[in-house]
Amino acid sequence: MDRKVFLAIRVEELGYPEIAARFGITVADVEWHFAGALRVLMIAMDEKDPWWWRFRL
Repeated sequence: MDRKVFLAIRVEELGYPEIAARFGITVADVEWHFAGALRVLMIAMDEKDPWWWRFRL
């Protein structure tokens, strides 16, 4: 659901009430899922490269 909400906001440029109506959830749930998606992106950006990437050419 985090991914669906993120894409609806960022790609389809829908508002929170429109997304809530589409998925049958509350606006607060939309905010919660969007924050979850941003949290996943933040964590992914902070991760270091795997050790085996050192061997790429």
